[in-house]
Amino acid sequence: MRLLRFASASFAVALLALVPVRASDSSDGTWRPRLEAAIERALSNNPDLHATTARAEAARHRVAQADVLPDPEVEIGIKDVPPSDFSLSRDDFTMEVVSARQKFPAAGKRGALRASAEAQLASAAAIRSRDAVRLAADVADAFFQLAETDRRLAILDEARNRFREAAQSATERYRVGKGAQADVLRANLETTALEERVLSLTSDRRSQAARFNALQGLRTGETVPTVGRVDPGEDSHSPGELSRQALESSPAVRAAAADLARAEAEREGAILERRLDLTATGYYAHRVRFEDLVGGTIGFNLPFAHPKRLSERRAEAEAQVSAARADLEAARNMIRVDVEQALSDLQKNVDQARLYRTSILPQAEVNFRAAREGYVVGQIDFETLARAATNLDEYRSEADARAARIGRSIAALQKASGLPLIAGTPHAEGDPK
Repeated sequence: MRLLRFASASFAVALLALVPVRASDSSDGTWRPRLEAAIERALSNNPDLHATTARAEAARHRVAQADVLPDPEVEIGIKDVPPSDFSLSRDDFTMEVVSARQKFPAAGKRGALRASAEAQLASAAAIRSRDAVRLAADVADAFFQLAETDRRLAILDEARNRFREAAQSATERYRVGKGAQADVLRANLETTALEERVLSLTSDRRSQAARFNALQGLRTGETVPTVGRVDPGEDSHSPGELSRQALESSPAVRAAAADLARAEAEREGAILERRLDLTATGYYAHRVRFEDLVGGTIGFNLPFAHPKRLSERRAEAEAQVSAARADLEAARNMIRVDVEQALSDLQKNVDQARLYRTSILPQAEVNFRAAREGYVVGQIDFETLARAATNLDEYRSEADARAARIGRSIAALQKASGLPLIAGTPHAEGDPK
């Protein structure tokens, strides 16, 4: 009799343990500094960003070289030596000569070269800014993905422990003849199924953590502490304003516009190729027994001697300008589409999170309480109660997942627009000049 009372009491405790613990509706806010610190580490350590930064630095140094005159040339030699008798004094034509030459490109050519180099610098700086914004978005996406997985694991672990206790109590009741074998089997089955889901999610988390670490330039096997619940809130930008800012300020658009400016500068250089380049030459000639000599010449090239080359060069430049214009418009179109898709996904997750919080979860809780009370009075079986508890856990998990996916949607929106929407993302002013 004492054993029977103990078994009944144990099962009552297990029944109460099936009640999922209601988590707080808001996070503690500690995730925000963690995300900002992760973005800062990524911006400092990521090798891909280091590469684009170095390319922008190289482009900056290229500007100072662009409009410098070509290197002067110096020539030293001996002229008019009689081959029959090698002597520097026998013939009055024999000279030791030092000459210097300097080429002077036609007017406008050096300016076109500098304009092309400056446009290349602007493109490299915009690409560096684009990569920084995308890197920060990727770090945030990986962080919120971890947050979603961590919440699912936490809820599954709680449910698994509850079903283990329920299985033990159901086994004890069955042993003393007060419970059904089906209750034991159902509780064990639920426990095993939850263990399988935990194993699968744990494997997924390892992959997600490896990605998160790699983005920060850390070892992929380094432990990433549990993120916990996140509450990124809703993006405050209006769709129209966000699209306008993206089209005006997106690094992708700035890079495409810089490429167009470079193509136009190179077209100008192709047009200027018809102008003559001048080469000034001066020399000093020393003679052993006779008076020294000096002289100078002016030379020029004849580009119009090959008119087909010039026309083809200009046609090539015109085609490059047309391609750059098309690339610029394509970049704008891509931003319009990507921003619209990201905004749509963000709104979907915001609406779903609100629906779970205000409607689905309260109904699931009411359903579980009704199932628990029905089981106590014998109106429903243990399987129905277990299903109600499992459904409530799943809805809690989905509600937390939607909150994390709001963060992932904001990260996708940042990546699509090129605008710094996430705290810690650098602004364009931080790019190399």
